[in-house]
Amino acid sequence: MKRIVLITALIIIALTGCNRYSEIEIVNIKLSDVKIHSTSRAEVEVEFVVKNGSLRDLTITGADGFLTKERVNFAQFTLIESEMIERGKTTTSKARFNVELLDPLSLFSMGLNINSWKMSDFEIDARGVVSNDKGNKRVFKFKNLPLEKLIKRF
Repeated sequence: MKRIVLITALIIIALTGCNRYSEIEIVNIKLSDVKIHSTSRAEVEVEFVVKNGSLRDLTITGADGFLTKERVNFAQFTLIESEMIERGKTTTSKARFNVELLDPLSLFSMGLNINSWKMSDFEIDARGVVSNDKGNKRVFKFKNLPLEKLIKRF
């Protein structure tokens, strides 16, 4: 009997503490600001619209990875800071990243006008951590994910 009560209690705790990550939808992602620090380093701000249908406020607490072009590492990025994503709402949030260019020659071959670049030429390899307001964390990973499909992946 004690065993049934313990199992029932664990199931109730698991269900009430569930974040319902499947109910989080990224509606839009766009580059909102670029601050160039040197020829190979920049600070990039990304703005994203998120429908957070989960039961908790969320924050991206860590993210790093590589932007690749033709399976060659083009740039490395690391999260500096991210805004909180409120529960039960559609909100616009921002995240800032340090970006370091790893292959300057490919930059010149593609042209310096970033607006002319095709998103379909790039893929992303990334690892990140999303934390909720209760302190629980969830790790996400992407390998060879086309940049243009990033929104659909979430």
